[in-house]
Amino acid sequence: MTKNPVAFNSFTKYEEYFVNYKRENFFIHLGDKNYFSSFLTEYARYGRGAEVLYDTEKLSFGGFYNHPRFFRDIQDEFNIYSKIKIAKESEITAGYLYKIPRKDNSLLSFSGFRFHSDAQLPYLAGKFKLNKSIEISGETSYSKTGKTEGSAFMLQTVANFNKISGNLMYMHSSPEYAGYFNNTNTFNGNIQFQIFNKVNILANYVQDAKNFQRDTLLLAAPYRKYLQYGIQYRYTKKGSITIFNGFQRYEDRLIPKEFDYKEQFFRISMEQQLGIFQLNFESQFGKTNNYLLNFSGNSSFYTANVGFEKFRTSFNIYGSYAVTSRYQMQNQKQMYYGVRILSRFSQKTNFSLSYQNNYMPEEYFADRNLFELIFHQQIFPGHEFDLSGRYTLQRGELGNKDFIFSLRYTARLDIPTQKTADYAALYGTINNLGVKKVDGIRILLGHYLSVTDKSGNFVFKNVIPGNYVLEIDRSTGDINDIPDIDLPASVTISNRENIFNFGLTSASQIQGKIEYSESPKPDFVHLSNKKRESIMLEISNGNQIYRKIIDVGENFDFTYLRPGEWKVKVYRNGLDKKYKIPVDHFDFVLKPSEIKTLIINVIKQQSEIKFQQEPIKVTYNEFRKKK
Repeated sequence: MTKNPVAFNSFTKYEEYFVNYKRENFFIHLGDKNYFSSFLTEYARYGRGAEVLYDTEKLSFGGFYNHPRFFRDIQDEFNIYSKIKIAKESEITAGYLYKIPRKDNSLLSFSGFRFHSDAQLPYLAGKFKLNKSIEISGETSYSKTGKTEGSAFMLQTVANFNKISGNLMYMHSSPEYAGYFNNTNTFNGNIQFQIFNKVNILANYVQDAKNFQRDTLLLAAPYRKYLQYGIQYRYTKKGSITIFNGFQRYEDRLIPKEFDYKEQFFRISMEQQLGIFQLNFESQFGKTNNYLLNFSGNSSFYTANVGFEKFRTSFNIYGSYAVTSRYQMQNQKQMYYGVRILSRFSQKTNFSLSYQNNYMPEEYFADRNLFELIFHQQIFPGHEFDLSGRYTLQRGELGNKDFIFSLRYTARLDIPTQKTADYAALYGTINNLGVKKVDGIRILLGHYLSVTDKSGNFVFKNVIPGNYVLEIDRSTGDINDIPDIDLPASVTISNRENIFNFGLTSASQIQGKIEYSESPKPDFVHLSNKKRESIMLEISNGNQIYRKIIDVGENFDFTYLRPGEWKVKVYRNGLDKKYKIPVDHFDFVLKPSEIKTLIINVIKQQSEIKFQQEPIKVTYNEFRKKK
């Protein structure tokens, strides 16, 4: 095993110790985590500290202490804040962040800014849901040190109407602002307009931030500035074609630079589902100005991606061929290919395998898996093991590879308890709320069994008082019948008469697709992604929560849902920061037997930050390690 990027640690990126405690409205964390105060003041700072939060329906307040582990400029920081909810989805947050710099740190700061005395940063942020279609959020902050003063602000709006949707975000920070960003501007925006049922107009603009205080554990992604606009035509329910035109600027933030270019491009892509096969094809043609080596040339890319699912196994095969002038020479030929297999043999066994021969140079700031194998097996209830192996390129490496192997065994202890007393009885009725029948339904109460009569009545006699779980045997009713309450349900049987009634109705469902309507990068990586990007969907009706992890571009469905109010929330699930989810929550009222269709858009919208090098590795930026 090669040397790890973090000193004194042989097996992982870093060691981590923490403990959490949560009880209704109270939360406390002790130990390591990414601490966050606000977008402008401290967007993400990994360290060792403590955090406390007390939350009520209308008001919450809390704070944290953090000792950063991977940022030399800050010795300690303290944060307190209070949040008030002024409406169901509107809130205002006021806070105060106090930073203490390292007094003995005289090395160069690669962020271009360093404060030499304590910094005070009050901030005010808000999020306002104006109506069902428009949401506005923003933040303003002021900083003061012994010698300097600065300010920053951020505004963002998201709109989602029937035919048009989009979002805009602008951020500005002054040169002497002592927050996470300083002396920089960033603007991101996108719009999608459905002019006809099958035709959409798309546009997207991104200008990344240049100066920020990033942890040195992570390297900085390239600086991007691009504009693209185009049209999408959906010629069938399972097929579409998209045409884009625009320009893009990519500049490596690391030293020495591996790339620095500006490119005018034209791109055409097609998606088509044929039976079980999902096909994706893309071609791009462009004119590239290479600022690294001071020459111009043509760049073209051709990408194909084929996916299908069979025998509880999904397969994805992809390949890309490029002739480009972006890097070290004109008309440089490159080929990328790979495969990904995900298989669930049974409820107790699953397996995944992925392989990719190489990665685009623009991605060398991150860890990249060339080969990954994961196997999970449940031996018996409460006992399982996981086996994994990875052949990977660590961040900052272009040629040196690492092999990582791990084996994990998990045991979950289950100590049963039982209460006994005199015998009792439970009476109940299943009400018909629009189903075919309520007779002949098998009801289970622990190991006791009862069957309903023609009126839906049931009874359990000679039951030992105590706590039980009541459930129905779904095979004795229609496949789409669902109780109007949460079942299985906890039932306490006492010595007196016990009654438990509920109804049966027809289940609803939510289905849709994670729509990847635009692809800012012209290369193969984003369509066929060696590390398939995914998001997590969570639906909840207040009592039940269901979650699914869905790959971008894939269909999804939530079946067998109880009619009523449901909320859908979209979580990033480790989604790269260069992607933006314009609308991340939806509200539905499902009727019996209703099928609700939902389209979730994922676009390219990266929040960039600048590389901050660890002092002990300053020479790394001047002489790259060679193998």
